[in-house]
Amino acid sequence: MNAYYNGLPEPSAILIKNPRFIITEHGAITNRSILVDDRKIRMIATESRIRRECRERLEVIDASGCIAIPGLINTHSHIAMSLLRGYAEDLPLMEWLKGRIWPAEAKFKPEHIELGAALGAAEMLRSGTTSAVSMYFYDKAGSEAAAMYNAGLRGIATHSAFEWSKSSSLKKTEDMVKEWHGADNGRIRIATSPHSPYTCGPDLLKDIEAKRSELNLKYGSEYRILNTIHVAEAATEPKEIKSAYNVSVKSGIAVYLDGLGALNSETIAAHAVHLTDKDIQVFRHGRASIASCPLSNLKLGAGIAKISKYISSGINVSLGTDSAASSNLLDMFEVMKMASLIQKGTVGDLTVMGAKQSFESATINGARAMGQEGSIGSIKEGKRADIVIMSLKSPSAMPIYDPYGYLSFAAKSSDVRDVMVDGRILVKDCDILTINAEKLENGINAAKRDLGLEGSAGSHAN
Repeated sequence: MNAYYNGLPEPSAILIKNPRFIITEHGAITNRSILVDDRKIRMIATESRIRRECRERLEVIDASGCIAIPGLINTHSHIAMSLLRGYAEDLPLMEWLKGRIWPAEAKFKPEHIELGAALGAAEMLRSGTTSAVSMYFYDKAGSEAAAMYNAGLRGIATHSAFEWSKSSSLKKTEDMVKEWHGADNGRIRIATSPHSPYTCGPDLLKDIEAKRSELNLKYGSEYRILNTIHVAEAATEPKEIKSAYNVSVKSGIAVYLDGLGALNSETIAAHAVHLTDKDIQVFRHGRASIASCPLSNLKLGAGIAKISKYISSGINVSLGTDSAASSNLLDMFEVMKMASLIQKGTVGDLTVMGAKQSFESATINGARAMGQEGSIGSIKEGKRADIVIMSLKSPSAMPIYDPYGYLSFAAKSSDVRDVMVDGRILVKDCDILTINAEKLENGINAAKRDLGLEGSAGSHAN
């Protein structure tokens, strides 16, 4: 175990006592407490009833003056890239990616990947995110899967495939599945991950889907192996696909992927900014999910996804931060707020992407995208105990007329007090229990020196 992990606490029977509000799948309720046992939400009832019916010794979390919410779900990230936060600023998307980010990542060793992922996991947990889908690279010596596992985060990790690494990518994915898929009662899972249609040719996209089917036959009986891919992030992608593979995608990139069998109900498509009307039909009929990343898309100048239109078309839309290298923060509260406001501003209709809808995009819709809506994404008896306790004592939390309005428009990640994943308390009184912050910082500083990144970053704006 790396020096910056403190070890996972044992799950115990926990009483979350008297929160002011509990956000359940049916809305906000009051005058109730939550019993957590055996990693699950066992009971939502009055404190007196819980104490009467539960004869076990209970660890008590006093949530008076707080709101209890389901853990937030980030369905598109690259958490290891937290090491590159602020490294390449104010650049066009492809220059940012090909000119700065990829050359820096080429220097990463497995220990750097796991270090960056541990940093990202710590940031997510501290800001109320309990589940993440992350696309990166796998090595047995250091990986995002290992960081997620040791930090206590719930996650889907991947090894991204590119045309120039296709044979090794398929092998690495299989190795990753064998090592990590289903770890800790399914808390850690693996997905296939072609990077994008402009970095993976049509044959490779079909090969990856065939490999996914093969892996699901062997390892997916209890927990399905999904697929995640960047889709239509930049307006230039059709030209890049045509140039690289001599394939026309005039009808839309999703249409193209659908024709290859690479877009279906087990696909999480990141970004989906530049969709055609035919693409929208394909998403609706194929039941693929979209992981929208409004902050990253704005910062990289990639455009604005019409997610209110996608939702009204019947598409499952979840939310993601993308990497800290592109959006600087892995803060889902910022993403929720921006997802709502940008739709209202561009559509010119205050009723679109309302507070409750935005919150659900960051919770139950994310669970649906991950294929886990039956076990996470809402506070409900029988579901896994992924719960966030937020203090309502800051001035920005007063007064509260609509809890969803607070959560989507006024809540800050600094309001997060306690975080539980799978019945384990991972953040207590704002302190992360599973990661040693001082050792993590020392590791990050050493990595910057080792990678030659110190003094080489900064803004490239005129």
